[in-house]
Amino acid sequence: MIKELVVATHNQGKVEEFKVMMKDLPIEIKYLADFEKIEEPEETGRTFAANARLKATYYAKKLGITCVADDSGLEVQALDGAPGVRSARYAGPEAKDEENNALLLHNMKFQVKRTCRFRCALAVVTPEGKVLNEVDGVCDGMLLHEPLGTEGFGYDPLFWSTEIHKCLGEASMQEKNKISHRGKAIRKLIAQWEKQK
Repeated sequence: MIKELVVATHNQGKVEEFKVMMKDLPIEIKYLADFEKIEEPEETGRTFAANARLKATYYAKKLGITCVADDSGLEVQALDGAPGVRSARYAGPEAKDEENNALLLHNMKFQVKRTCRFRCALAVVTPEGKVLNEVDGVCDGMLLHEPLGTEGFGYDPLFWSTEIHKCLGEASMQEKNKISHRGKAIRKLIAQWEKQK
């Protein structure tokens, strides 16, 4: 198993989830906030997996340390999978969560079918560019008509989980990590590391 790992994200919500789920691992976990600011790469991949690989490769090379990067987002069936890989930038390059949520609700105003899912891809890449692990996770749900709760981040206040029968905006971190796309992906990653020992 690797000894040192950088979680390559500036998203504080994601950082907290990684911290909780990786706290018992015998690995020194670091975050981008622990280093001098690095310009973010342009996410040009057409899939979550491609963007996760791109980000992990970029930061691992810049920092000289093995990195794990996540790319994730919401896929709404009625919108042909949108916002998808553009989830964080749905309402524009610098869009805030509230703006993305407002645009999504506007685009779904007349839609009856509200099936959706969160999807997450994780990639672990060495400074030499070797991909050590690639995993993904999916969380199924329904899109609400208005935000609910104050927990989580991103589209969580609009996402009704069909697994815990609760809006992720109302779920505790512990509840969310059990069923979330990122929680599932991180558990898969840890399971792979256990096998590689």
